[in-house]
Amino acid sequence: MSRRPVRLLSHPRLSLILLALWLLLNNTLAIGQILLGLVLALSIPFVLPGSTTPRLILKRPLDLIAYIGLVLIDIIRANFTVARQVLGRNSTLKSRFLTVPLDVTHPIAISLFASTITLTPGTVSCELSNDQRFLTVHALHAENSEDEIAQLKTRYEARLLRIFSSGQLDRTHVSPGDRP
Repeated sequence: MSRRPVRLLSHPRLSLILLALWLLLNNTLAIGQILLGLVLALSIPFVLPGSTTPRLILKRPLDLIAYIGLVLIDIIRANFTVARQVLGRNSTLKSRFLTVPLDVTHPIAISLFASTITLTPGTVSCELSNDQRFLTVHALHAENSEDEIAQLKTRYEARLLRIFSSGQLDRTHVSPGDRP
C-alpha cells in the first residue's frame, strides 16, 4: 500500500482565485484578511473531494470569445424585448415550458448552455433530467415550442459543440462507474 504525499497546494489556481475573491469581497488588504484569505484558499481545495468529471478541452478559444460577445448582445436585446412584453398586455404572452434535448453531454458544457439560457432575459433553465439528456426551460413568450427549441440549440448549443472538442461531448464517453 503506497501513500501519496499530501501537497499543500493541491489546486494552486483555485487557491489563488479564492484568495483574490476573498480580498475583493472584503474590499481590504489588511494583514488579518490576507492571512484569513490564505488559510481559506489553502484549506478549501484540500478538503474538496477529487473531481471525477473528465476535463473539458477548449478547442477554439476565439469562438469562445465570439460566443461571449453573442451572449452579451443577446442579453441586451432580450432586456428590451422582455420590457416591451411585460409593459404591454400580459394576455398576449404565451409562457411555456420547453423540453430541450441535449447534444452536449459534458457537465461543464451543459452548465454553460443552461447558464446562457438563464442569463438571457425571458428564459430560465429549470431542470436537468436525471439522465442529463433533456433540459427543461421556461420561456416567458414562445409562439412555437419547436421553433424556440431549435433557436436555443442552433444559437447556443451548436456553438458550444464547436468551441469544445466534439469527441469529448458525445454520449459514448465512459464514466468511471461504467467501466467493466
